[in-house]
Order: sequence, then structure tokens, then C-alpha cells
Amino acid sequence: MDVYDQANVLANKIRESEEYKILKKNKARIEADGQIKNMFTDYRKQQFELQNIHMTGRQVPEDKVKELKKMHEIVVTNQIIKDFMEAEHRFAAMMADIHKILMDGLGLD
Repeated sequence: MDVYDQANVLANKIRESEEYKILKKNKARIEADGQIKNMFTDYRKQQFELQNIHMTGRQVPEDKVKELKKMHEIVVTNQIIKDFMEAEHRFAAMMADIHKILMDGLGLD
């Protein structure tokens, strides 16, 4: 079996994982409510903008940091969003573990 076939097998196994299933379920819950979806989209957009500023070496304005923190406090009070963010974190941790296993196996750690 070639490497691409194995990658497809891994992708199927990931789709069968609890982490993936819970993430998909929670994403669907966000998508089902327009108000929650908009709130979460706005939060992620602002988060992404600040990350871009930081990654380009520019100073992130303090007022923007405070605004994002305030937004985060509001967003995580919504149980649907909180559940999604927790599921996203668990899924990302699993994917990071898989990446580490692959890199270690290749001797590229």
C-alpha cells in the first residue's frame, strides 16, 4: 500500500475518533443558530486579525487586546461556543500528537 493510501486510512480513522465526532457535533450546533454563529465568527475574525499583526512583527494595540479579552469573556459564557472551543482544543491536541508521532518516526523532530 502506498503512502497516499495510508494517509487516507489515517484520515478515516481520525473521522472515526471521538474527538472528531464531538467537534463536528459542536460545530453543527454553532451553525444551527445564526446569532451564535455571528458572535463566534466575529470573535474568530478579531482573533485572527490580532494574530496577523503579531506575526508580522508589529505591536498589537493594547486597546485591541483588551477588546479581544472582553469579547472572549462574553463568548465563553455561551455554552454552545464553549463546548465547541473545548472540542476544538481536544481535536487540535490529538492532531498535534499525530504530527509529533510522524515527525519522530521520520527522525525530523
